[in-house]
Amino acid sequence: MPCQSYAPYRGFGIDVQVTTGKTLCLHNVGRRYKVSWTISSSSQPAQKVASFPEQLEFVSEVDAFRYAEKRARTFIDCMLSRNSAVASGRDWGGVREEAPRV
Repeated sequence: MPCQSYAPYRGFGIDVQVTTGKTLCLHNVGRRYKVSWTISSSSQPAQKVASFPEQLEFVSEVDAFRYAEKRARTFIDCMLSRNSAVASGRDWGGVREEAPRV
């Protein structure tokens, strides 16, 4: 199973694993790739923050790696923006933040 680790992104490490599978095509059996990715703390690599198997199948291994890296980075960005909103006292849980009244 091919694995790839990426340079730390905003304090988190990204590891991607791709598995090869076979799927039935119109006239033969085709090769497809499934991917899962894990995010860990850069300061403590053994501490996993999140791990996700994707439900999609990819035609190429390169596409699977590229997709998973982008998804992991997006997850990190969302996680950090959520933490930032909570730390600043804003509530994004379905309630719209009101503008200050002048």
